[in-house]
Amino acid sequence: MATLEQAMASAPLWAIALPFFLALLLFAQLGRRARLRFDRNATDTDSDGHLLAASLALLGLMIAFTFSLALSRYDSRRTMIVEEGNAISTAWLRAILAPGAEGEALRTSLKHYADVRLRLPDAKDRHVIEAETGKAQAEVWRRLRTALPATPPTLAPTLVTATTEMFDAAARRKAERESRIPARVLDMVSLFALLSAGIVGYVLGRKEDKRHLAMTAILFLLLTLALALILDLDRPWSGGITLSPQPVIDARAAMD
Repeated sequence: MATLEQAMASAPLWAIALPFFLALLLFAQLGRRARLRFDRNATDTDSDGHLLAASLALLGLMIAFTFSLALSRYDSRRTMIVEEGNAISTAWLRAILAPGAEGEALRTSLKHYADVRLRLPDAKDRHVIEAETGKAQAEVWRRLRTALPATPPTLAPTLVTATTEMFDAAARRKAERESRIPARVLDMVSLFALLSAGIVGYVLGRKEDKRHLAMTAILFLLLTLALALILDLDRPWSGGITLSPQPVIDARAAMD
């Protein structure tokens, strides 16, 4: 199960979507064969249509719920980036007021910290960047402690508060980035989709009109695209839907 969860989180989307689409077709074919084998002489009834409509409606509800969950996490990650950019800007504005060589050293450490945070989206190993973030935070805090004695009493508390809020913003961003859709939810949505595909094959299995085969394939394609979109939204770094670090870029540009 852990391997499956890792694949769902990191494998290319096409490598997930294509097997899923083929699995839908397979389950539909299994449902059709079951109908032909065990219910060959039965006539179509309204109950068949009700069964199909109920299963697809339930599947639609599950997909809508999962999509809403993925979109909510995407919006939260975007908010975290804005908050971190604002926190870095606030800490810098307060650090500008710190006098002397100690204040200059503090500002230099803040620039380095912002540079480290800017490397996060494009890093191949983000654990390394998170480790560098911790070291950069320790350096900023050390420079802050050195600068505090020469800082005016009215400024010192606000400078400490701005620095801690900057660190907290980085921690919240990391926590939100690691918060993903529960694997059990994705498992259940996939199971619902496969069973619904089997019901589609069962209900339509006796129809001689081949046009329903094309419509069924289109339905399965739409389901596959919906799943791919959900997975794309749930990936902070890969895929076609990514978040721009522009707020942090703007904060760093204001330091020059």
